[in-house]
Amino acid sequence: MHTHIRKMTSDDTEKVRQIYTSGWQNAFRGIVPQAYLDNLNLNGWTPPLAGAYVITDEEKILGTSSISSARDEDFQGWGEIISIYVLPEVIGQGCGHLLFEFVKEKLLELNYAQIYLKVFEENFRARKFYEQHGFSWNNQRLPVKIAGKDIIELRYVFQK
Repeated sequence: MHTHIRKMTSDDTEKVRQIYTSGWQNAFRGIVPQAYLDNLNLNGWTPPLAGAYVITDEEKILGTSSISSARDEDFQGWGEIISIYVLPEVIGQGCGHLLFEFVKEKLLELNYAQIYLKVFEENFRARKFYEQHGFSWNNQRLPVKIAGKDIIELRYVFQK
């Protein structure tokens, strides 16, 4: 499969919404309440274009990722990988790896020597994926509540 990574445009919004929805429904099954996943509706939500990228096979968008400077005050000066999702049908085909390395390199090019992301503690597949890319858990456990359920996020960090 020949792929290409580019900046997201406003024309990509609807497809990116679909990727986020299917990504959440696939990755967070058994972690986030099922009723929440079943009724996930991102209509009206527009992902920010600054720092957003898509991976395509020249015909369709296969995945998306967003990056920025740290949104957490305690990590000022760090880069953040906000999200990365690929279509469930392309998981295991290398698209996620290509996209993740691309956005990690983008942050390094922007002179962020330290990068972090957050991942659900129970999302073992994603945690293994991040570890394969040089990230490790910094022992921070961050509680969040989604649809009434207490869920723990872990902060994973990368240092150049």
